[in-house]
Amino acid sequence: MGLLARHRRPFALVLIGALAVPAAMQVLRPVEVASEGEARMLAPAPSWPRTGSDWLALPRQVDRFVADHFGLRTEMVRLHGRLRYAVDLPSDVRVMIGRDNWLFLAGDASIEQAAGAVLRTDRIAVFADRAAALRAHLAARGATLLVAIPPNSPTVNREQLPGWARAAPAVTEYDLMLRALAARGVAAVDLRAPLIAAKALGPIYRRTDTHWTKLGALIAYDAVVRAAGQSGWIIDSAHVLRGFETVEGGDLARLLTVAGAITDEDARIDLSAYGAPPPAVQFETQFESGGDLVETRRGGPAVVVIGDSFTRGFWQDYFALNVGRYAWMHHELCGFKLSVLDAQAPQLVILAPVERQMFCAGS
Repeated sequence: MGLLARHRRPFALVLIGALAVPAAMQVLRPVEVASEGEARMLAPAPSWPRTGSDWLALPRQVDRFVADHFGLRTEMVRLHGRLRYAVDLPSDVRVMIGRDNWLFLAGDASIEQAAGAVLRTDRIAVFADRAAALRAHLAARGATLLVAIPPNSPTVNREQLPGWARAAPAVTEYDLMLRALAARGVAAVDLRAPLIAAKALGPIYRRTDTHWTKLGALIAYDAVVRAAGQSGWIIDSAHVLRGFETVEGGDLARLLTVAGAITDEDARIDLSAYGAPPPAVQFETQFESGGDLVETRRGGPAVVVIGDSFTRGFWQDYFALNVGRYAWMHHELCGFKLSVLDAQAPQLVILAPVERQMFCAGS
């Protein structure tokens, strides 16, 4: 019996139609430059080859272009991501799915840090030495330094990790870093305990994102200003928390291409009773997107936070309610410029790299 026997011909037409639809969609749709759902750039169309090496590279370039631009690709990628998320099978090795569909970053050894499986004492010593040098530099200018390391989500949400990483270890790199800083006379605040205790109020970290919620950022801010001896700057969460709202899936959901298909929660923080803080303007640093500067015209001191995405934007309004000037700049893995810091004439500097980045480049 032939492959195209009479009773099989309708199925052949269905198959041809199924193959034709993506091809037609590829022709009709404009070529996209980036995939918002996957948070990456798509392969560009190959240019006409002019040299022998160009001809050799052409097949791979064509393959990448077709793989990134075939018809209905976006819809199929989303469906693939949702199916894998539904059965706890991540489609990206950088993401681990924990209990209750919690997503965790599997890169930068953040899971291993929570489990105590890595103890990079040499790298910790390098950072602590740099912090001690920064403390001395600031002290000579009448300023103080406080180190405040935002914990990774796995460190705070240990109960949502897979079983092998859930048990609390005897010691972690966070513990060793606090000990190394204390041994060098560098003031530091442990943000783990207040964040864990505050989970009774609601989500402190986002379920589908590497970052804390607005409530988590506020709890950490309060712990920081208390450790800095500025208890008058504390913002009681009971006075500003207005519940939680549904938001789109976060950065880890984007890596799984399901950000638009699943939801998350974030806190609603209302500071209107304190008056609207002024907006930030950018100032130039060597970091690609510069720094943020808020001139409040208040009589308080100048505060600089040297941090990353855990603090950028999150702490700005809180500090702006109390200080005369607030500036944020990126730590750049200890590569920030002292001249940029000194130009802000700070009285208080908060060094706040997230736990997974609390090291210096090249260390």
